[in-house]
Amino acid sequence: MDNLSSSDLDSPSKTPLFIAIAAVILALVSLWMGWMGLSRATLLEAEIKRLEEAASDDSGLEEAVQANKDRLEQLSTSVNGFSKNVNKALKEASDDLAKTRSDVRRVAMDAGMAKKMVEELEEKGVQVSVVPTASSSPARSAEPVAKAPDAAPGKSGVYTIKSGDTLGKIAAAYKISLSQLQEANPGIDPRRLRIGQQLVVPAP
Repeated sequence: MDNLSSSDLDSPSKTPLFIAIAAVILALVSLWMGWMGLSRATLLEAEIKRLEEAASDDSGLEEAVQANKDRLEQLSTSVNGFSKNVNKALKEASDDLAKTRSDVRRVAMDAGMAKKMVEELEEKGVQVSVVPTASSSPARSAEPVAKAPDAAPGKSGVYTIKSGDTLGKIAAAYKISLSQLQEANPGIDPRRLRIGQQLVVPAP
């Protein structure tokens, strides 16, 4: 086969062949570039999708964290409220217990003073009747209680309350102060005097 000379290549009969070869090469290059572009576009689309999914997961995680945070705040509020209620109940119970102890102590002191006053009057020959309590047996409570006679004005003894009596009126009748009469009868409520109830009357 003879070698082609430059004159042969430049001949008009060879030009269409070169154009066809160039067109084929250009088509192949274009096809290759298109395939590369499509591959890169596919990869880019996949990466964008992955990033969107990751962003969606992050958003869901953030919502879950916020929901858990809200639940913890609600639980903390409930615990604080329960703690305050418990502390309040304990304080009220402590105050009630302290008041009960104080009342019991005061009643014991009043009972001791009354007993001492009765003993002093009995030593002086004054008979003092004791009103039966609810704890007394039925047989004893059914027995009539002999009441001591009223003391004479100006002398110590006992006085049986009558209709219309008040502590002030009784104190004035026996020429003693109201405080003296109240000290001698610590268990007596001036607002709840009963007819037939007996008071200890101290000496003026």
